[in-house]
Amino acid sequence: MTVADIEKFFDIWAPRWAASERDNVGLQVGHRLRSVKRILVALDVTAEVVSEAARKKVDLIVSHHPLLFRPPSSITSSDRVGRLVLTLAQKKIAVFSAHTNLDSARDGVSFSLARVLGLQRIRFLAPLKDTLVKLAVFVPEGHAEGVTSAMTTAGAGVIGNYTSCSFRLKGTGTFRGAQDSKPFVGRALQLESVDEVRLEMIVPRARLRDVIAAMKSAHPYEEVAYDVYPLQNEDPNFGMGAIGELPRPVTLKSLLNRTKRRLNAEALRYVGHLNRRVRRVAVCGGSGSELLNEAIAAGADVFLTADIRYHAFHEAQDRIALVDAGHWETEHPALAAIERRLREFINQKGDKTQVFLSKYSTNPTHSR
Repeated sequence: MTVADIEKFFDIWAPRWAASERDNVGLQVGHRLRSVKRILVALDVTAEVVSEAARKKVDLIVSHHPLLFRPPSSITSSDRVGRLVLTLAQKKIAVFSAHTNLDSARDGVSFSLARVLGLQRIRFLAPLKDTLVKLAVFVPEGHAEGVTSAMTTAGAGVIGNYTSCSFRLKGTGTFRGAQDSKPFVGRALQLESVDEVRLEMIVPRARLRDVIAAMKSAHPYEEVAYDVYPLQNEDPNFGMGAIGELPRPVTLKSLLNRTKRRLNAEALRYVGHLNRRVRRVAVCGGSGSELLNEAIAAGADVFLTADIRYHAFHEAQDRIALVDAGHWETEHPALAAIERRLREFINQKGDKTQVFLSKYSTNPTHSR
């Protein structure tokens, strides 16, 4: 297992294209070809986490928040980040960060928060749009399986919790090859009719080039006929926030108590009547104030997030219960999901790389 293998794992689950434009995700420190035997998962890269990684002889730290939010002008021992980078380089510990791309991923930050709170029927609160295309290719019948497999491996055919999704329609293809052509069926200059399959698959726009290359590599024809259609569909695989339902209605007071207990939150800020009955709950791990209107439009009784502006509480009054549970508190449940999915990936590869959760709370804030 190498750092590059871990990069590929995240490129499937939480690809770089799903991150916000100004976010600095991916490999922060280290060599891609470095062997990885031990991985430490943490929300932030702090001095305590780096010391823990060194004690445990960790090769790679996987963090949610990037160590290098912005390209530094210098790396020196005169500031906190510079000292950490120098220590990591000295200890030969790599750092990989999945930030807003993990926020946007299914089973990522917001989905993990929703599960910890006991929500059911979880889906994205604000699915991404304009991220998908449909690729239709015409394949001779006997080669449809091979082309489908190649496209699937390259990232096509994922719809929500389902993979290898395709549609096939039989038909007849015709062509006449030029003098210099080398047709797979028939001869040059002759009109040929071939039993073909129209194969359609959904493709993330960011993966289209790779999927087309894989499709052409597996296709037997010298010239491959295919169409690409832009889609307006909501993306079932990527979005912001999450929404779901509690098994049964509870009071807002009961939900607040559950939230404090399960998120290990010292205090909550909220607006709403404590005796209000709630069931449909919208969440967004980390800073999510901008999704308030989406939560209201989705019919949520409560919107739980962090870093809520003062005026947002005013906007929410008499419209929805609004809860600020803290930035670290709403994001740390995702660490268990990272650990679990890394272990599954490593086991599938037949590797023995170990994965640890950091024992340190990296929350710099406290309440009294």
